[in-house]
Amino acid sequence: MNNDVYYAIHRFQGVHHMKKSKSPRSDFSRKSLRRALFPPHDDTQDVLHGVTVKDPFRPLEKLDAPETSAWVARENRKFDDYMAPMKAAEDEAIKFFNDAAPKGMRETMPEKYGDKYIVRRKEENEKRFSYYVKDVPDYGAPARALLDPAKIDPSGKTAIKFASFTADGKTVAYALSVSGADKGTLKLMDVETGKDIDLEYRNFQTNVNATIKWDKDGKGFYYNSSDEATKSSDVRYHKMGTPPETDKTIYAPHAAECGGEFYMISDEKGAPGAYEYIAKYKAINVNETDKVAILVRPRGSDEEFREIFPMQEGLVTPIREVGGKLLALTNYKSPNSRLISIDINDPSPDKWQTVLPESATDPLKDVFVWNDKIYATYSHDSGQVLKVFDLQGKHLHDAPIPPLSTFTLGQTRDGENTALVAYSNFHEDNSIYKYDSVANTLALEKKTATPIDLKDCIVEVIEATSKDGTKVPLTVIRGKDTKLDGTAATLLYGYGGFNIPLEPAFNPSVAQWVRSGGIYVQAHLRGGGEYGQDWYDGGRRENKQNVFDDFIAAAEHLIDKKYTSNSRLAIQGGSNGGLLTLATILQRPDLFGAVVSEVPVADMFRFHIGSFEGFSWKSDYGDPDIMKDFNIAAKYSPLHNVKKGFKHPPLLIKTDIHDDRVLPWHSLKMAATLQTLEDEDSVTLLKVRTDGGHSAGMTESQRYADIASVRAFLTKALGPIDQEAYKAQLAAEKSPAAKASAPKHKRG
Repeated sequence: MNNDVYYAIHRFQGVHHMKKSKSPRSDFSRKSLRRALFPPHDDTQDVLHGVTVKDPFRPLEKLDAPETSAWVARENRKFDDYMAPMKAAEDEAIKFFNDAAPKGMRETMPEKYGDKYIVRRKEENEKRFSYYVKDVPDYGAPARALLDPAKIDPSGKTAIKFASFTADGKTVAYALSVSGADKGTLKLMDVETGKDIDLEYRNFQTNVNATIKWDKDGKGFYYNSSDEATKSSDVRYHKMGTPPETDKTIYAPHAAECGGEFYMISDEKGAPGAYEYIAKYKAINVNETDKVAILVRPRGSDEEFREIFPMQEGLVTPIREVGGKLLALTNYKSPNSRLISIDINDPSPDKWQTVLPESATDPLKDVFVWNDKIYATYSHDSGQVLKVFDLQGKHLHDAPIPPLSTFTLGQTRDGENTALVAYSNFHEDNSIYKYDSVANTLALEKKTATPIDLKDCIVEVIEATSKDGTKVPLTVIRGKDTKLDGTAATLLYGYGGFNIPLEPAFNPSVAQWVRSGGIYVQAHLRGGGEYGQDWYDGGRRENKQNVFDDFIAAAEHLIDKKYTSNSRLAIQGGSNGGLLTLATILQRPDLFGAVVSEVPVADMFRFHIGSFEGFSWKSDYGDPDIMKDFNIAAKYSPLHNVKKGFKHPPLLIKTDIHDDRVLPWHSLKMAATLQTLEDEDSVTLLKVRTDGGHSAGMTESQRYADIASVRAFLTKALGPIDQEAYKAQLAAEKSPAAKASAPKHKRG
């Protein structure tokens, strides 16, 4: 860092621990504090690895403090005042979303439990989907409401995070979340009567438990019990009819920041397998780790689990037991993953048998077995391909999924040859098809109810060249009449982290931007999950800067090829993508006309503090308690790289006061820092919601209203999104009359 970086770094010899201290002086002028609307501040500073790090807005971490609430209210009023002239643009976007919303009733693909079918259904005037029970699977058939969020909480703040049914369909466990929080409540209900069972788990971590797992006869279920102090998770079993305090611990990692995922899998005939498995991980859940240990014991026994794969670089995911052996998906010594067969009694990796070898180009993402065939999902050009093999790994055919699409397969049942499937891409929203696994054909079952599409638009994949020569794919969506002359308003979206891919899918938000005349670009950055383990590794920890370089290269390429220009290019990202946009604007503010950073991670020295999930992000950001990782993060941490007098395009930072994943103080401290230090002609806005958490808690209408406000912000910063309207505005501004009436004083 340079000496003009505000959060001054001073090295002290021999001091390598954290120490909080107070400085007797203040670094803020009254003018800078007034510009930032007088945020709560003090002279807090920490000593980290011998480096003094000032954190003057630490008081904003006290989210319930009256001073914080008052400052947030002032910031929200500032945003509202700034956006007041753009109400027409906001209303226009909301009208588009209302017109684009499916009309009438919507219903998901049914799932069969016992002799009943479960669907999620939403009437046109309802805010959220509810769970219904039907006697037949037909779309729109008479159904009985089972779980209705509006009846559970008439205020509309409560969402159902998941519902898990017993195999016989008699009981359902469901998790409730208020205002989008990850921490919720687990409840149980008798499906026949619709009445809750007298059993409840409060402070139930839904980011640890994506669902619960019922045993085959529905007499009990497995779940993860989380410890706030150690951030570890035990696997426990609840026997129905007994109090929760008597739940049995099936597995405990006996280590901080660790957990275990419990697997009960079937054999090739669909009967219960011979073993039960634990994947031990060092993360918030098994989906956010890059290494596991696999443990096993006979199903239903009380034996200690024995380790068959030690924790090391690589994942092993149990899929099914076939021929007395474990079929598992792994990326161990195979970055694009392969399917293997493991002899439980002789499990050494050098004894593994490869069933589906690693592809040189397309990562293997998921595998399931259905009617003695292996169905394997591969990532190809950021889309999904479904390949079908026999149990020995011989390729039979590819399922007829269109290219550059993603799909959702409905419930598959051994002995039945058909299943429902829905696919989506940038051109059109989900329609539901019946897939015949014998004929390998798709037949339309239910056409999408979404009244808009982008079938007449161009979807193309181009490549930018990053700083180190790496080719970075970009998916571009634009109208066929959009001219590549540098005047198109372009929205560049990125994420680049946690092995999460940005895949093709229809999105009304993208449609609104493109139909308004803009170009939408989805950047497939390193750190993401589109192209395998090597691509992920290339954008995390010591390689995190590559993600920002990739994003910068994408922007430069779009400008160079006349898709857009600096003043017409905006970037947007959320969560890890919020970090991306903040770091990028700090490094190259000259490239953009506007920036939107949503629920960002901004303080890379304290991201693991406070949030239950934060420690899990060390997989990508490193551990700031380790000097090497701290030094790497110091180079890009947004909060610690704002220079005094920083000049930048309009920046909007958005968060939610109830976000318990990326705590809102990241956004609050970042906004306060920018507002006190930025060039006086620069604009940083902060918008704080109170209804969505980490975005998951918002209703559809809330989400579209939220997007509409962002579109209005972008219109104010970039000018009209419509290309011809923008050119007309430029021409008008250059007219003699306009020049004569232009103000002579500096803007500000």
